[in-house]
Parts: sequence; C-alpha cells; structure tokens
Amino acid sequence: MLFAAAAGLTVAAGQAAAAEPQTGPMCPTDPLAPLHTPKVQIDVQPRTDGSAASYGGMQYKRTPGLGPKDVALTIDDGPNPQVTPKVLTILAKHCLKVTYFLVGWYAHAYPGLVRQEADAGHFIGTHTFSHPDNLRRLSAAAAQDEIVKGFDAAEGALASGTPAEKAQLAPFFRFPGLNDTKDLSQWLAQRRIAVVGADFGANDWLNISPAAIEHRALVEAAEAHGGILILHDSHMHTAEALDDLITTFEQDGYRFVQLVPSPAAMAGRTPGAPILGAVAAADPRDAAASPAKGAGLLDRVLGQLKIWAGRLVAFGHWLGAEIGHLWAQGMAKLRH
Repeated sequence: MLFAAAAGLTVAAGQAAAAEPQTGPMCPTDPLAPLHTPKVQIDVQPRTDGSAASYGGMQYKRTPGLGPKDVALTIDDGPNPQVTPKVLTILAKHCLKVTYFLVGWYAHAYPGLVRQEADAGHFIGTHTFSHPDNLRRLSAAAAQDEIVKGFDAAEGALASGTPAEKAQLAPFFRFPGLNDTKDLSQWLAQRRIAVVGADFGANDWLNISPAAIEHRALVEAAEAHGGILILHDSHMHTAEALDDLITTFEQDGYRFVQLVPSPAAMAGRTPGAPILGAVAAADPRDAAASPAKGAGLLDRVLGQLKIWAGRLVAFGHWLGAEIGHLWAQGMAKLRH
C-alpha cells in the first residue's frame, strides 16, 4: 500500500531520475503541484566499510534518485504545538508529503501531533531523544541511549495509532548537527537504520526573517542542484516562510519529492514493533560500550550528566512553548 502506484511516482534509490514535467492529477489547491508527491526510496543496506547507508551530499554521496531540480523536504526538531499544526496545514495545501525527524522528548510530550503527521502521509524518522548538540561528545553508551530512546518515543507516540499510521515510522536517523561518528554509523548499520543528512538548508534555526529563510533556501538549492533540504518546525518563522518558499521553488522549476523507505528496508519489520529490531550480527563494541563494562566511572558519569543536561534544555523548550501557547490563548480572549 505504501508504494502502490496510486500513491504517486516512485523512484528507487540507485536509479538516476531528473525532474520531469508533472503528469496525472494535480493538487486542487496548488496548480503547480501534483496530487501525489513523487517518492524516492531509500535503502538501509550498509556500505562496504560496515557503516550505515547514508544520504545527503553535504557529507555523503548524493542520494540516488534525486535529480538536479528535485527537492526532498525534511523537517527536524518537532513536534511543536504552535508550529507543527501550521506546517501541516501548509503542506496539505500544496499536497506535499515530507519526512520528519522528531526529537523524542517532544514526540513523548505531543503524541497526537506525531499521529497527525503520520496520518497525513508523512514519514517519521528520529533525531535523538533530547537533541544534544553533538553526539561525538558523549560516551558510546550515552549516545546509543539517546538514539534508542528517540526511536522509543516515536514508537510510543504511534502506539495508539492506526496500523497505517504505525507503518509511517521509517528506519531513518539524522545526527544532531549532522555530527556523525564511524562507530555510531556502524552501530546503526547493524540495526538496519539509514542515516539521512542533507544537501542544503535555509538557516531557519537562526533568528532570521521568513524572507531571509526563503532567500537562503533558494540560493543554497541552486548551489547544491537541489537535493535534501532541512527545515525546522521548532520556529514560527519557518511556518511563516513555508507557503511562499514552496510556491517559489515550484515556480523556479523544482519538483518536490518525498524520501521513503524501500520495500527492502521494511522487509521483516512489523508496524508497531521496535524499529531498531534485532542486531544483524554480534558487535563487540556493544558490550564495550555498556555502562558495566565500558569507559571508566568518570566517563560514564559525565556522559549521563550530558544526557540530562540535554533533557533539561528540551524541557525548557517545551515549557517555553506551553507558556507561549497559554499567553496566546489569553491574549485572544482579551481581544474578544
């Protein structure tokens, strides 16, 4: 069902596919967009050096299947109760499907938004539990814990969803700050998880205007010849920029596509079951990284402190969002 022809054009990774004129039914609320977003399939087959299948030209080879005018929109750091609903509305207006990379803390706090994303046909990847800035600074055990708990949170959010919603959880992971490590990449490879990086961004994580976000995205898209675009639905200015950004890209001849897991990537995986699954082969690094047998006591303590510091930051972001939401509701009541 996920890859049926009725869902739109599917391009398997490994095939060259330049942007093509839109054919078939068009989006009723966006005459420049197709009704069904074309899909580019991503596999999870590890690379020859044992590291995870990795995509995005900023660090890795360009994603097979992405043409020079194709843009795969990906959205990080949510869900956010103020921003995510607005982003979902804009995406629906353009009949555009994307791939989300969720922070586990927020997925746990706002499971209904995760299910809304999945119900709308967006695929769900993960981005750690508390979004530490750089997993390289954590011990192996602490970094793995962040990844595992991020997937656990996404799975928990979808646990009460429909089978179709659960099937939208993809074996995709994005490193915070794109700061990967060889050991973590190999650890992910053994769990059949693909690493998704990027080809370009828009600096929307900075405190810049919607117009500046749109301009930066267009400039970087031209330099990168399209590819995987990172945006963030943790900032309202991203939502404010998104409608015009999508339209301008379409007017400039870009074609939006959606990154989706290939059938091979989902083989043996049951919707609702843990996405990390069984380890493909015994990895001595797992035992070496465990708290009981791994680094010294000081390293383990420092690793845990860094995790909790990240979670406190995430909690602060959540609390700020809640206060902002209550403030907006109060101001709306005063106006009426």
